[in-house]
Amino acid sequence: MHASSFLPRRGAAVLAGLTLALGGVGLRADTPAKQADAFPTFDNYIQIGVQAPSIDRNEAAFQQRTGQSKTTSGGIEAYHQAKDLGSDTTLTMDGRALGGAEDYLAQFNLAKTDLGTFEVGYKTFRTFYDGVGGFFPLDKKWNAMNPQDLHVDRGQFWVKATVKRPNTPEFEFSYTDSSRDGKKDSLIWGDSDYTGLPNNVPPISQVRKMVPSYRKLDERSQNFEATVRHSVGNTTYSLTYVHEKTDDNDIRYGNRFPGEVKPYPTPAATVLLTPDKMNSEIDYSETDGVNSKMDGITGKTETTITDKIKLSTGFGYQDLDATLTGDRPINTLTPTAVGPVWAPSDNFLNLLADSKVKVFSGLVALDFKPAPAFQARVAVSGEDKRTASTGSFTSVGSSVNATTGVVTVTQTPQVMFSRIKEKSLTPEVQLSYTGFRNTTFYFNGSKQLLDGDERYTTPYNPNTASNGTLANNTMDDSHLNANLGFNWAQSSVFNLRGEVFRKDHSNRSIGYNAGLGSSYVLGYKFDGFKVTATVKPLAQLAFTTRYIYQKGTADVAGVQPLFPTYDSMDAENHMFGETIDWNPTRQVYVQANANVVFNVLKTLNGRGGIAVGTGTNASYSADTVLRNSNNNYVSGSIVTGAVLSKEDNLEVRISYYKSDNYNPEVAVLSMPYGAAVKEASVSVGLKHKFSERMIGNARVGFYDSKNDTTGGNTNYHGPLAYLSLDYAL
Repeated sequence: MHASSFLPRRGAAVLAGLTLALGGVGLRADTPAKQADAFPTFDNYIQIGVQAPSIDRNEAAFQQRTGQSKTTSGGIEAYHQAKDLGSDTTLTMDGRALGGAEDYLAQFNLAKTDLGTFEVGYKTFRTFYDGVGGFFPLDKKWNAMNPQDLHVDRGQFWVKATVKRPNTPEFEFSYTDSSRDGKKDSLIWGDSDYTGLPNNVPPISQVRKMVPSYRKLDERSQNFEATVRHSVGNTTYSLTYVHEKTDDNDIRYGNRFPGEVKPYPTPAATVLLTPDKMNSEIDYSETDGVNSKMDGITGKTETTITDKIKLSTGFGYQDLDATLTGDRPINTLTPTAVGPVWAPSDNFLNLLADSKVKVFSGLVALDFKPAPAFQARVAVSGEDKRTASTGSFTSVGSSVNATTGVVTVTQTPQVMFSRIKEKSLTPEVQLSYTGFRNTTFYFNGSKQLLDGDERYTTPYNPNTASNGTLANNTMDDSHLNANLGFNWAQSSVFNLRGEVFRKDHSNRSIGYNAGLGSSYVLGYKFDGFKVTATVKPLAQLAFTTRYIYQKGTADVAGVQPLFPTYDSMDAENHMFGETIDWNPTRQVYVQANANVVFNVLKTLNGRGGIAVGTGTNASYSADTVLRNSNNNYVSGSIVTGAVLSKEDNLEVRISYYKSDNYNPEVAVLSMPYGAAVKEASVSVGLKHKFSERMIGNARVGFYDSKNDTTGGNTNYHGPLAYLSLDYAL
């Protein structure tokens, strides 16, 4: 529906995130102007509001980018009331009801001194998605679903209770029931020949991944948790039991080569075919069902040995049982003498698998403070994990008689199993030193060492036959995380924080015995630093500068001499940010934010010499097809306000975002996925105090978004109006 009027067409909803949407990224809700105005703060209140957009062009893109409904919406933004039911009992009620935005909340909390609390509530909210695929610049081909606007509703019901009486054990209970329902877009796009590229000229496929797909979600999870906690002497004991259940049944819908079918009879040399006749249309859906149950118990102790030493211990046990179900039917439009015929097949039919996981874990930690300026924590945690899975399904294939169009279907039963044993040990150190004036140094480091053994068989194992032969792998993983930093509060004028960090992870799986399995070594490393400086030359003026640098690589090494070793990623990231807070007078405030990001992820591009095929294709190497992924952008925002009178405040917000990573020139050899977007918004708001019990808010804004990556097909622009009324109860 096109939102063409500012007037409410149905009951109401407000933009719960109007501040973020119209004000840009990084704006603080509690700006310095709060200190300057004399508006009352209500203890008990109700806020009623309405918003009305009037968006031209692509409304689905507006919903996805801003998180707001394209239609007029409104209702109760917030309701809060606390009532004393006695000298020691309080009932607190919170609520929200925003039609259009589909954002609802009802929450009740009952608290009694020296006894405990009881809380029950329900909330649901909607997230918007845009069902689009890719845009191909050579023939201006644009792929979008009909309808294009998708959404997912998330809901949660919960009950919580605590029993806390003096000098007795403390009990906590909670139950949550969460759900996700709806449709969302997927980045697993389908193929298309409609690219405007000729077949085999140049000698590289004319097919591009740009056909949209989506997922239909039907998910539910339940969690029950109970904890008892008690202190005896210098030791606090706690024991927690957790029971979790999931029931998910998701379906992914996709399409390959839509609107295409090969001619009959197909020419012997496919080079004679026009590009849009190279492949036949394929429709598929994939049902993924997960039904699981997990029971776990965790115990913890904390003992204060002296005022300088504290000992912590913990243990845990988890038992998970999961059942996996699903189908992946595929229908291919096949040319025959009697016309195109749909040939059904199925990658897996009636999948039924069961997985059982048992995890034992433990922790010992020592916190000590040998000197007033030095604190340390040394800990060791370990885990023993056992996983066993079995499964079966049916592979379905089909053949089509080219003359009669008769389809013959064949079914082949398949079985599979796996067993994994893993043990890990993770030492950890945390240090803090404050011996230098106004300065704190800290260090955090941990390294997980894991070894295990894996045995499996699967019909998709390249070393096996249809039902698989046994594969054996040893597992050897190492995960290092460390950071070293400082905080220096030089004075009220200057503050400096800095940190260097490293992440070094490797995963090894080496085959042995007769079944070599899948032998590989994967690893990645990230190094970088973060610096934040705050300068406040005047009481009314402050500058906050941030810079983050990160560089990383990922390596893939096979088992020599069978498989080569190569780098699969080279990433570099620079992030610069600046915030300026200025209060020239008690009646005026200004806050400005700016962010500049340079981000590149390199794979094979520019390395050369890696052929994608033989014959004519050998002249094109993989480094020309696999492009670098750039995510460079700039963003900024300004919010300024003024106290016009004792009853009126004025506020103006401006935001801007720009990315320029789209390169349509690569379309001949690859798919241009880089983002090129320009977005801007501006809003003006007025806050008016009608009385000591009533405050009104009015805001009008304008959005403008241009997207070159989609060929302008997801552009949108238009105004948005917002009204609200706060009333003290």
